[in-house]
Amino acid sequence: MNSINKLTELFQRFPGIGPRQSKRFVYFLLSQNQSYIQELIRELEVLKQDIVMCDSCFRFFSRNTSKSNLCSICSNGNRDHNKLMIVSSDADLENVERTSVYDGLYLVLGGTVPVLDKEPGKKIRVKGLTDTVSARAQNGLSEIILAMSANTEGENTGEYVEAVLKPISEKFSIKISHLGRGLSTGLELEYSDSDTIASALKNRT
Repeated sequence: MNSINKLTELFQRFPGIGPRQSKRFVYFLLSQNQSYIQELIRELEVLKQDIVMCDSCFRFFSRNTSKSNLCSICSNGNRDHNKLMIVSSDADLENVERTSVYDGLYLVLGGTVPVLDKEPGKKIRVKGLTDTVSARAQNGLSEIILAMSANTEGENTGEYVEAVLKPISEKFSIKISHLGRGLSTGLELEYSDSDTIASALKNRT
């Protein structure tokens, strides 16, 4: 396998990237000068050193912005610690934050649960989810908001997470709500505009 095919194969591992698009990435890189390639290599090498995962919500953040293992959201005493929004990805979290409507905490699942998947627990951070919710339940957690994309996989993930959390929510009388239908069916949360997300949050059920 030559370098073009090998790099094309690596790009195909990116979410939402198919063989044609991944090959366009390779040819784009071939058309760039050496300084651009070297800068890209340097940034990729630094990425894992500079970015760490929050111990509480599991989002990625720059270690230079915090002296602890908590991100700026989880360590913010002004946030509402009685609300916990569960999202699939960091991109979803960032999109919700841009609305400036939600003031609670988050938990990033790190993926979604495909329909009919035989091992759904391996697709998301189930242990991190249950451990975090259990700990927060003992400290006044009153509502869990399932903020999933309005598509089949998002709905399936929401149903799975709700089932996993049901014993804890019932024990501590925690309300589990879903985003309202301000989100059009088939729409991914990552690509939703601020007004749509704000409406979905306001009309959550």
